Amino acid sequence: MTAPSGRPAGLLLDLDGTLVLSERVHRLTWGHFFDRWGAQVDDREYEQTFMGRRASDVLAAVPGPWTGRDLRAIQAEMMAHAQTLGDAVEAVPGAAALIRRVSDAGLPVAVVTSAGPVWAEEVLGPVLGVRDRVQVLVTADDVTTGKPDPAGYLCACERLGVDAAGCTGVEDSPSGIKALLAAGVGAAVGVTTTSSAADLLAAGAHRTVADLRDPWLGGLVADR
Repeated sequence: MTAPSGRPAGLLLDLDGTLVLSERVHRLTWGHFFDRWGAQVDDREYEQTFMGRRASDVLAAVPGPWTGRDLRAIQAEMMAHAQTLGDAVEAVPGAAALIRRVSDAGLPVAVVTSAGPVWAEEVLGPVLGVRDRVQVLVTADDVTTGKPDPAGYLCACERLGVDAAGCTGVEDSPSGIKALLAAGVGAAVGVTTTSSAADLLAAGAHRTVADLRDPWLGGLVADR
């Protein structure tokens, strides 16, 4: 599958792992709850099954000691735990600069995250300082089913008033790449902050970048 060339209709961005290096926070949170439940989940299984997804979605799909419990309550408890680890978050190199550059060029920006609105507002505001540059924010509270379901990205495109096929999306996890492709996003870019290039390409990414300073991303607002 080949990504379209030229200036995109919009830029669609994941949050955790794509704009900020917060995966350590989420891994610590999952680890805390795995220990509480007595569940054995190795790093490979975590990356392929749990990473980049809403807790309520993945726990509903994967049998375990959480089966039959109130999964939304568990998700809320996990989000609250993650909030206590906020000092471990760092910006992905080039994240804020990319958003400012494309925004200044008139390209609409949406952020689509599996996180809740409180966390998303904190990251986009105080951490990155770009909340005013993001026209659309879709969080876990806005969709019934999270990634790899395309609902979040379809919602973002609808709110931006753009065709998904003309957009470029950036994700750090295989489930996120699959969500972009399922939504019909024309160019799916994998950033290798939390997953390998091989895994992102296997999920369907059209290309991969090491971080958001990559010249190809900077060239989105130029005629290519």
